[in-house]
Amino acid sequence: MKKIFSILSSILILISSSALTSCSDKESDKVEIGAITFTPEAGVVMADDTVTFSCETEGVSFYYVFDNVRISAENFPKYEGRTNGTTKADSCTIDKNHTVYVVAQDAAGNLSKRYSASYSISGTENTALYFGNPSNATTDSNATDYLTNYLLEEATYTVSFNNETHNPNWVGWHLCSTDLGSGRYDGDFMQNPKLPDEFYKVRHTDYTNGNFDRGHMCPNADRNSNDEDSKGTFYTTNIVPQTANNNQKVWATLENYERTLVSSGANEAYIFSGPYYNDSFKATDKEGTEVIYLSGKTTPTDGTCIKVPTSTWKIIIAFESGEEDRTRITAEDTTVIAVKIPNRHDVGSDWKSYICTIDDIENLTGYDFFAALPDAVENALEATVYSE
Repeated sequence: MKKIFSILSSILILISSSALTSCSDKESDKVEIGAITFTPEAGVVMADDTVTFSCETEGVSFYYVFDNVRISAENFPKYEGRTNGTTKADSCTIDKNHTVYVVAQDAAGNLSKRYSASYSISGTENTALYFGNPSNATTDSNATDYLTNYLLEEATYTVSFNNETHNPNWVGWHLCSTDLGSGRYDGDFMQNPKLPDEFYKVRHTDYTNGNFDRGHMCPNADRNSNDEDSKGTFYTTNIVPQTANNNQKVWATLENYERTLVSSGANEAYIFSGPYYNDSFKATDKEGTEVIYLSGKTTPTDGTCIKVPTSTWKIIIAFESGEEDRTRITAEDTTVIAVKIPNRHDVGSDWKSYICTIDDIENLTGYDFFAALPDAVENALEATVYSE
C-alpha cells in the first residue's frame, strides 16, 4: 500500500511540475512590444508637417487614427480603413490641430499599448497663432470641446469662443506701427456670422441696461489703420462684460501703453487677452452689486446668460521689429507684460498694480502660450515679472 501511495504521489508531483512548467513557458512566450516614439514630439508644427512613428521593437507595423479616443488598442488593426477608423502607415501628415493615437503590431500579431501625441498648427508670422494655439481651439464639430473652444480667425485677430459663457476664452493679435491710424466705425456691435448655427450669436442689445461695458479684447485702436479693420473689432465675439472703471480706466491705460511700445516702428508685439471666472470672487457692477451673469440673470438657463468675468487678463511680448520672429526672440531683449485685473467697480487705475506672470495666467486658464518657442526661451519669458 505504501508503495502504491508513493507511486501516486510521484505521478501527482510530475503532473504538478508539468503544469507549472507549461504555465511558465506560456508566460515567457508572451511578447512585450516596446514604446512608440513620435518625431517631432508633441507640440506646435507647421501645416502639412510629417510626423513619423518608431518603436523600440523592430519590424513592427503601425496603425494610427486622428482624434478618435474611443478605439481601444486591440481594435486598431480591425478598424483599418473604416470611416473614422485607423490607417496603417509609419507616418502621418498634420494638416490641422490633431491628437494622433498610434498602436504597433509585430508579425505574430502582438500589440503595443496605445500611444498619443497632440499637435497644433503654427500660424504664419505676424498672426496670433504664429507661436501656437493656446487652447487648441478648433472648428471640428466632432471635437469634445467644440462648443466651448471654437476657433474664429478674423482678418486681423483670432478668437477662441465659448458658447456656454457667450464670451471669448481668449483673443490674440499681432501689433505693429502699420496697424495704427485713423480708421473709424461708429455703428453698433455686430453679431458674428461666422459662428455655427448651433451657437447663440450675442447681440448689441444683450448688454443694454446690464451695468457693464462692452469691453473690447482686441482694441479698436489697435486695428484702425483703415475703416474696415476698425469695423472688424466690433463683433460681439470680441467683447466681454467689463466694469466701466476697468474698461475705461485701468484697461484703457494698458491699451494705450501697448501702442506706445510699437508706434515708432522699432518694435512689434504679440498680444493675448481674455476673461477669467472665479465664482468665489464675484464681479461687481457700477452700483457695487455682485453679479455672475449680465442683466441680473441668475442661472445659465435663465434666458440668454452672458457670464461676467471676475477678472480680465492680458499678455504682451514686445521686441525689435524684424522677420523670423521665432528664431530671434530672447528673454533678455523682450518686454514681457502680464496682468490680471479685477473686474470690479472699485478696481484701481494703475495697471502696474496688477502685474503677474504668463505662468500665473497659464496656471489659471490651463492655456499654453508661445509653445513654438524653444523651451528655454519660453520658460524664461513666462516667468518674467514686468518692471520699468
